[in-house]
Parts: sequence; C-alpha cells; structure tokens
Amino acid sequence: MIVTTGLGPSSSTRIHAEQLAASFGLPLVERGERSLDELRSLHQTDRILVVTAKGARIESAGEKPFFFHPNTASFRIKRLERGDTDTMLAVCQIQPGDHVLDATMGLGADALVFAHGVTASGRVVGVEARMEVALIVKDGLRHYRAEEEALRQAMDRVEVVCSHHLPFLQKQPDRSFDVVYFDPMFQQEVSASSGIQPLRLYAEAGLPDEVTICEALRVARRRVVLKEGKAGRLFERFGFTPFRNRRDQVTYSYKETDGGE
Repeated sequence: MIVTTGLGPSSSTRIHAEQLAASFGLPLVERGERSLDELRSLHQTDRILVVTAKGARIESAGEKPFFFHPNTASFRIKRLERGDTDTMLAVCQIQPGDHVLDATMGLGADALVFAHGVTASGRVVGVEARMEVALIVKDGLRHYRAEEEALRQAMDRVEVVCSHHLPFLQKQPDRSFDVVYFDPMFQQEVSASSGIQPLRLYAEAGLPDEVTICEALRVARRRVVLKEGKAGRLFERFGFTPFRNRRDQVTYSYKETDGGE
C-alpha cells in the first residue's frame, strides 16, 4: 500500500498525508496528474491510501472505498438527545463518568454512542486489531466534519488503540473499566446497511474465546456485554444472560462481575 493525495492538494492536505504515511510506515507518493490505476500499476499495489480535504480513504482495486463515517452513531445520539433510550446503553447500564472498553471497535459507531453516554467525565477506549481500520478511524475521529455538537464531542472522547483484544485485556489492571463490550463483527449477517460493507475487507474475524471472556470479567467492574446476531449462540457458550428487546435486530447479553453483584 502507498499513500498519496487527491488532485491539486492544499498544503494542509499534504501535511495530513505525510502524517498518515508516517503512522502507517508507508511511502508517500506524489500524485501529480496520475490516476489511481496508473499509480497502482506503477507501484504494483492494489491498495492506495488517498488523502483529500474531506479526509482519508483506502482505495482497493475493484472495491468500494473504505473511510471513516459515524454511521448509526449519528442518529442514535440524536435520539438520545431527544430523550429516547438506546438498548446498548441500557444493557451496559451506562452512567456519566463510566469507563468503557469497546474491545472490538470496528468503525467505532458503538464507541461513539458510549462516549456520548459517559459524558465528558467518562472514558471510552476502542480496541481494534487491524492497523488499517484503527488508523482510519483514529484519523477520521479527528478530521470528520460532524454537524452536530453532541457527535463532535463524542468523537473527541474516543481513544483508539491498535491491538488484539486479548493481549490488551491481559495488560489491564483488575476492575479498571466499568464495562467491557464485545461485538464480534460479521459472525452473522445482521444488517443490510451498505455503510459497513467495505469494512469486510479489513475486519478481524476472530471471536472471543473462554480465555478472553475470563480476562474481560477480571477487568470489568460491573458487566461484560456481548452483541451478536439473533441466530448467535455465544451467550449460551459463555453463560451470559440475554437482554430481550423484540425491536432489535441483534441480541445483547451480559454477565455480571464480582464487582457488579
């Protein structure tokens, strides 16, 4: 993979591209007037990280661009602002000031809703195993132009860590987060939304195992929460309690820790 800019980049876009190239440890290539196909052929790569005034995206030959977008977080936060509830926050019993670990962050929509729920006095850490996803999300949280103030504030609160969830959990002190949350993405087809489809090229497919759940229960002060498709049965494997809500297209389940009983 190489890094380049859009056509006719501004000085700020060039600086942005230089920063991302350094973060990825990738070569920065002058775009000039060349097309992306020309750059792919010249540098013999299928993927190009393109930086423009609108942000960064990964262009893969024959695939849709991969870029940061808040997706469902935008309207979920709007609903919360109107006084509605959010099932995920209810399952996790989120309160202002809570510390939340989103152990499978993906594009960060759930992490953003958590960040809104914990408010400025709380903390949200999103862990993502794939470097491409982690850096695109981290960069997007800084550069995406959100219109809503509540969403902008939530974006400022999410801390992104590039790591697999198990080694990250193993390094955390006991009871260091109120909630540890898992969304094992793409275990089942749970959404027809096109917003997350490009992520399939980059997403980490691994599911949490018994060792991971034990570590999560050690780290969590209150609950470990699992999100999966309606056909999912991980909650049975781990002895979690399902949280029933007929309107949802997913199943949430939870397990109390010693500190939550």
